[in-house]
Amino acid sequence: MWLTIYFMSLILLIPVTIIGLNRKSEKKIAQWLIIDRLMYLLMACATVILMIRTFNHSPLLVSLKGVLAVIIILIIEIAFGHKQERSLSITWSVVITIVILITAAVGIITTLRSI
Repeated sequence: MWLTIYFMSLILLIPVTIIGLNRKSEKKIAQWLIIDRLMYLLMACATVILMIRTFNHSPLLVSLKGVLAVIIILIIEIAFGHKQERSLSITWSVVITIVILITAAVGIITTLRSI
């Protein structure tokens, strides 16, 4: 169950972040930021529960997964902060999207290996 919640929230987090970063209105950006925060809160809760249950099997991979979850959250918050202060260039949006995708892929791989 928690693994499904983790994967679904991670999969939904990516398009929600992309959509939110491409909005023009500050009101729309704030709405998508709230949805984004709900998604990564679900992801973080599932990550913690999965970490507790699988730490004995593979402590290094599980610790890496926890660090990656924090990195995803930080990147998203920094990106939305820049977007709300000034417009975010297409280059930054693409770089942030690629970093989130790479981090999510590594998180998924570490999750599958630690089970």
